[in-house]
Amino acid sequence: MLPEVQFSEARRQFSALYDSIYNALRPAVVRRGRDEEVLLLRKDLLRSVLERFPLRVELLREDDGSVTLALDQLELVVNAGSLDEAVKELVEELRTYAQDYLERASLFVNAPNRRPHLPYVLRIALCRNEEEVKALLEIPCLQGSES
Repeated sequence: MLPEVQFSEARRQFSALYDSIYNALRPAVVRRGRDEEVLLLRKDLLRSVLERFPLRVELLREDDGSVTLALDQLELVVNAGSLDEAVKELVEELRTYAQDYLERASLFVNAPNRRPHLPYVLRIALCRNEEEVKALLEIPCLQGSES
């Protein structure tokens, strides 16, 4: 079981709680009232947990020479003239979607078709820049494809 701490106690003993979470690698639940609970967890541990949610991209070469990238997990599709352009566009779409999702989390988390997006959104949101988001993408290498 995870250790539970009442909100007022967590506030009074925040430094000790932080040390336990960060240095001893012990996640903790902070409870306020009867029903409100939050989980405190090191960022690197959360990243590790979220690795189980891969961003697998489907790559399609179109008849007109353009490239379509589809990310079924988040229902996102982009099309561009080259693979590099499509990847750049997909990364921008992912960052925008993650930001929008988190800004309106109460809407998205409560929508049955969007709730499953949360772990993917968190993976993206934990990235510091476009390169880190790009590194999350699993794009199949096809013969004759660019980078």
